[in-house]
Amino acid sequence: MHLSDILSCRALGDGAVTGIGSLPHTDANAAVRLVADVAPEIPFWPQLPQRAVEERMVEQALTPVLDLLAPRNGSYGYTLIQEGRRTDLLTRVECARAELSPSAAGGFFAFERALADGAFPSAVALKGQIIGPVTLAALLFVDGRRVINDPVALKAIGDYIQRLAIWQVERLARWRTPVLIMLDEPYLALLPERDTTGEAMRAVQSVVRGIQATGALVGVHCCALLPDGAPPVALLCQTGANVVSFDAYQRVTSWRAAPEVCAFVARGGVLAFGLVPTLHDLSDLWSADLLTGWIIATAACGVQVDMARHTLVTATCGLGLLSEDTARQSFRLARDVAGLIGRMPDSAAKVHH
Repeated sequence: MHLSDILSCRALGDGAVTGIGSLPHTDANAAVRLVADVAPEIPFWPQLPQRAVEERMVEQALTPVLDLLAPRNGSYGYTLIQEGRRTDLLTRVECARAELSPSAAGGFFAFERALADGAFPSAVALKGQIIGPVTLAALLFVDGRRVINDPVALKAIGDYIQRLAIWQVERLARWRTPVLIMLDEPYLALLPERDTTGEAMRAVQSVVRGIQATGALVGVHCCALLPDGAPPVALLCQTGANVVSFDAYQRVTSWRAAPEVCAFVARGGVLAFGLVPTLHDLSDLWSADLLTGWIIATAACGVQVDMARHTLVTATCGLGLLSEDTARQSFRLARDVAGLIGRMPDSAAKVHH
């Protein structure tokens, strides 16, 4: 089956909605119940950063080596507790058992229990996620140097993230439903001169291909914006992913005519539009206004295509720092917009050259 027939508003009728990953709950079972309610077609296991520090996306991935690291004073990321232990760090990363633990990913195991109990009868895909290799490497400092600038260390990080993603694929594949793994890569928007050929991009592409080799679908999410304020949609479309996920609330028209985006859609790619902004107060937002943004953004590719079949609807970013009520409201808006997209006449959702 073509990807756009699996992950599309048109195929799902009411609209395809999923989450970026994080939710504000501290109770993993309650978080999964929300997922079943608001994203039954593409349910995801929830990351719960308010439940434990270990559930934050960086710490979650670094579990096997956290004892070697410390937060950087007055800045972002982690650094080695003792300089000169680069070899120890890389050896640990290369030899680590790549798997999530209940203490660092309570939502994953609650999700598995819900799957076993039949909580998602209408699921067309099961979604997992993990921090991407480039973003993780950009947040790690070894002997004063960012790992992203160390080709050997970057490869070790990439291999580890790939194994961690494949562990999720193998666990979730037991339910004989397509698996979608999203790599969270906000740092891609900060690549120098939007580099599409350097070590960083090759690291992402390698991990994408490695996960796809299992038969899983792969997406890349980047909620960050380029220096000019535009979402990096064209850049994401060159990662080799099946799905690209981005902030579609800001400057929705800035990328829409990019040939990379049109080519991505033409070959079956799916755009996950982050149409609902991740705000603490959503009371001034209306689904009709968000729909207008989607119509404007999709009205430029020069081939005849039903864009609804290549669309997912999400929030712009994870919801882990919001309230539970606001998280539910965000999904309600997303579902309203997706429903409107799914009910649009074909002629209104197609672009004619």
